[in-house]
Amino acid sequence: MSATASLCATSRTTFSSSKPVARRSCFVAVPKIAFPKLRFKPVAMATLGARMVAAAPTVTPPASLDFETSVFKKEKINLAGHDEYIVKGGRDLFPLLQGAFKGIKQIGVIGWGSQGPAQAQNLRDSLADAKSDIVVKVGLRKGSRSFNEARAAGFSEENGTLGDIWETISGSDLVLLLISDAAQADNYEKIFSHMKPNSILGLSHGFLLGHLQSIGLDFPKHFSVIAVCPKGMGPSVRRLYVQGKEINGAGINSSFAVHQDVDGRATDVALAWSVALGSPFTFATSLEMEYRSDIFGERGILLGAVHGIVESLFRRYTEHGMSEDLAYNNTVESITGTISKIISTKGMLAVYNALSEDEKREFEKAYSASYYPCMDILYECYEDIAAGSEIRSVVLAGRRFYVSAYSFSM
Repeated sequence: MSATASLCATSRTTFSSSKPVARRSCFVAVPKIAFPKLRFKPVAMATLGARMVAAAPTVTPPASLDFETSVFKKEKINLAGHDEYIVKGGRDLFPLLQGAFKGIKQIGVIGWGSQGPAQAQNLRDSLADAKSDIVVKVGLRKGSRSFNEARAAGFSEENGTLGDIWETISGSDLVLLLISDAAQADNYEKIFSHMKPNSILGLSHGFLLGHLQSIGLDFPKHFSVIAVCPKGMGPSVRRLYVQGKEINGAGINSSFAVHQDVDGRATDVALAWSVALGSPFTFATSLEMEYRSDIFGERGILLGAVHGIVESLFRRYTEHGMSEDLAYNNTVESITGTISKIISTKGMLAVYNALSEDEKREFEKAYSASYYPCMDILYECYEDIAAGSEIRSVVLAGRRFYVSAYSFSM
């Protein structure tokens, strides 16, 4: 089966048995943008629309995502009729880091999971290129197996760049908390108690804010709270940073947020952090918007959708007599092969345009059958996240697997 044919098979297998669900006609505009031949029944659209109007998640967008920086150049771009403000990165900006990190003598990177190794090494290398005397120190829990990995990456107790987690937090002016979500939820009180007055807490995911809000709390007021959230896994953040040594501008884009600013330094520090990570573009968000979009992306796309596609393909192949080994190979090819490459480089519409007329008809049937069941599932995912249910489940899961949650992230 070709990659394009398997795409149709995926949707058909997954949703052909779904019961009809009423939908609201206002959503028909979405398929018009991409696939004008698709057929939707207006009568079948009312229920979801009514539910979305009646039970819309409580989301309070910030009044503005504009920001002021005294160090970096802010640029305005227009996306889909909306003005957005960004900062372009590049190694040529490294000389500005010392000024942007004014008042910071030590940056503590807490954790050695996905983001920790990449961010610690990128920050260290960028500050070295800038001839800065700011120390980047990795903090790990006593007995952590990650000590050896950190030493192999060039951090050591002897030169003061590797040490105990609590000592590192207490001695740092900027603390980058890169441990697991579950570990943050279970240790936030002790972490906050070790933060110096007027220091800055840096996050790469807004989960901790979501957890605090779910139990009626917020961050203490004696330190600033910022976020820089690379839009890629840690290994990619490091790999593209290294590539950027030869190609200025290579890297992973990041969003940034200032949740709490006690002394007016937070925005410039956040932008400097992003530039030092090698982000080609940095754009503003809020911590609340970040954790909702991030968790939704994980549940609805990166993990949930991919898992569903893989499982439905594998079942289809094996139910039609294919061996499990061959079904596995074909499933992997469907996920990582032609379709993914086309979507990555040219977008979803290019997949449709590349089909033959017969394949397009198959695609249209499968897309029409799957569109609203998918929307219903995804909306339910977002409702759970906005209501705090998903955050509570993450915390509880982390406590059930306490040992592994801490062993690999701290």
